Amino acid sequence: MESREEWCAEKLSQLLKDDLRISTLNEIKDHLTSVSQNEATKTANVLELPLVFDCLNDPNTEQVDLACEVLTLCMNHLNLGESTNKYSIPLEKALSHPHNRVKLMALNEIERNVSNEEALLSKRVSLINSIIRCIGDNDITVAKKASDIIVTLGISSAGLKQFMSNDILSVFHEIMALSEVVRLRVYEVVVNISKESEEHFSHMSSTGLISQMLEELDSNDVLFRMNVVELLTQLGLSRHGYKYLEVNGVLNKLFAFIDDNEDPVLVQLCEPGILKFFGHMANWKPIELLSKYPKLFDRLFSNIESGDLTIVAVSLDTLGVIGLTNAGKCALQSTGNKMTYAIKTIVKLLTSFPTEVRLRALNCLENLLTVEEHKNDILQITRKWYGLFGDDPMEVILRYAKNPFSELKLAGLGILRAIAEQQWGQEEIHNTPGLVEFLLDRNLETIKECKEAKYEIVKCLSTSTVFDQTTLKMFQEFVKEGPFYVHAVTEVALEGN
Repeated sequence: MESREEWCAEKLSQLLKDDLRISTLNEIKDHLTSVSQNEATKTANVLELPLVFDCLNDPNTEQVDLACEVLTLCMNHLNLGESTNKYSIPLEKALSHPHNRVKLMALNEIERNVSNEEALLSKRVSLINSIIRCIGDNDITVAKKASDIIVTLGISSAGLKQFMSNDILSVFHEIMALSEVVRLRVYEVVVNISKESEEHFSHMSSTGLISQMLEELDSNDVLFRMNVVELLTQLGLSRHGYKYLEVNGVLNKLFAFIDDNEDPVLVQLCEPGILKFFGHMANWKPIELLSKYPKLFDRLFSNIESGDLTIVAVSLDTLGVIGLTNAGKCALQSTGNKMTYAIKTIVKLLTSFPTEVRLRALNCLENLLTVEEHKNDILQITRKWYGLFGDDPMEVILRYAKNPFSELKLAGLGILRAIAEQQWGQEEIHNTPGLVEFLLDRNLETIKECKEAKYEIVKCLSTSTVFDQTTLKMFQEFVKEGPFYVHAVTEVALEGN
């Protein structure tokens, strides 16, 4: 019986013959997938791969695909860092192959080794440059994989320093010249690295790529500008990113876009992205944003009555994002009658909204009534906002909590859960005839998510001081049984039947 070394030597010699390559690749693949993990690892370490890499240089797509499979199987059995050390040259060559399958094979192997980034970076800067060039690939899967690898490398301390080199920066600029799409991909990589920490941001800022991204806000291509705004939103979610945008006048520039009455088309296209941006910013700095940009809040309130349902939906989302935090609630409440009018308008228009917008309106109301910390001033705000739903606020909520359509029902139950966490809300539930029975009736719900939503509400109520002991025991038993408990039905067979 031939040894492992002899078997590998035979297969490698067969790969030298063009007419035997496909059959030999199949034999290697079948062998590696049929033997034990231990044996496959030993075989992969004996089998020298340059000849398998050579099989990629052929117009026959079947052979190329097989070679990719064999290479993946073999390299997966190598220790981390081993493939990029032993085969960095053929891997780099594979990154410029005309077949996307080959590029992905190489990128997947590099990604597997990327945690060993010190070896990868010190080994070949040209390999990093080849990965960066893949960001400019026409195939989105190849570009995405390459981007992920570069971000992972850039987050590492070694990678961050390496990216400051002129060699690597020149490749970034080289691919950015290909198209606006590729430029956006590079900006996304820069933002994802910059978000990691203030140090990462400082390094990436020194490359000039972030300031270049800000200049893109003056682009004549509105769609491109919208994508830049989206990326800046992600950057602004970090404190250092927010500070940078504020200092460089980006927030003023963005608000100027939607306050531009001379170009309504520009406003229509840009406003949704910009409102989302401000919503994220206001989520953690609402008071500051309100003091600096009070017109933005006015815009949100007035947009609720807009004839453009896209603007209505985004404005509702933004209002909900701001109002989710306690600080956001205080900021909104400080607008006085404007917030009062906004809530009344949302509730009034609920029935006229199409389903998708209605759901977003209900989610907005849920956020407004959800409390992070139970502080008296916040509880007073949520109770007041609840009272703005109408003469019978609970009727409005139950209209959706009891709706036959599961999405609307979930949205209604979400609002009910928000108030069930607060004592005044528990009192409202206690004083609503039939509501306790509705919550405890398991037979009404058939959808998993609805069962879970009801369970969360009852769980909130099970520790309440508002209900009597008998009701509390029923709540606690419900919680103990879990969200999906089914009562057993016992049938007794009677003689004569």
